[in-house]
Amino acid sequence: MERWMPLFGDPARELVVDREDVRLTDRRERGLHNEFGPHFDESTLGRFIEGFLEPSGLLDADRVPAGLRLGNDGVVVNVRRGDYVTNESNWRNYGFDVHDYLRVALDRSVAVGGPIRRILVVSDGIEWCKAELGWLSRRCEVLDFEDTGRPPEVHLAVLSHASRLVLTNSTFSYWGGYLSAWRSGRPEQVVAPWFHIRTDLGGAAWQLDPRWSVVEDIPTQWRLPDPQ
Repeated sequence: MERWMPLFGDPARELVVDREDVRLTDRRERGLHNEFGPHFDESTLGRFIEGFLEPSGLLDADRVPAGLRLGNDGVVVNVRRGDYVTNESNWRNYGFDVHDYLRVALDRSVAVGGPIRRILVVSDGIEWCKAELGWLSRRCEVLDFEDTGRPPEVHLAVLSHASRLVLTNSTFSYWGGYLSAWRSGRPEQVVAPWFHIRTDLGGAAWQLDPRWSVVEDIPTQWRLPDPQ
């Protein structure tokens, strides 16, 4: 949290509890309370974005470099790597065939948003994406990879200002989807996988906005591929 607190500003301090303020006898409640519907909804998100995120300036349009701004014929693809693949337990829980999913997801994006001129890949494992996802160039006129080493807050701003998104199964992606849908008013332009993690709800993601374009299945049926 310390990495993000200065970015959100002083109001963020009211939303967190410092470790030294937690007493031994305090009650702990397990759970993330992040299920769309029971725990929050479109209205809740709107109030949080307008009352907390927007005033922080973190999502200002000028945080998005000119070269990373896409029009309505552009799609931002956010691929989660990091400890999803470097940690063996995480890989077993979260891994699926990204190539398989992206083929289906891009078809869905075209179906709901029309032809794709440009694809911009944003990832915490961009070198893998550059090595493995070059085939995306066959799905657009221009393929770009955000490989300039910009920090995650810039990537979040890029996702939030994209009118069309293809997400993977991470909370960073989901927040990009929430913010993009709120800003554009076109939630169906957010394409997300049905799958989140193997250990809960049979794999089904509970964070998804039902207004998104959810990819229910892929040819490999969300099976764990060989390590990538």
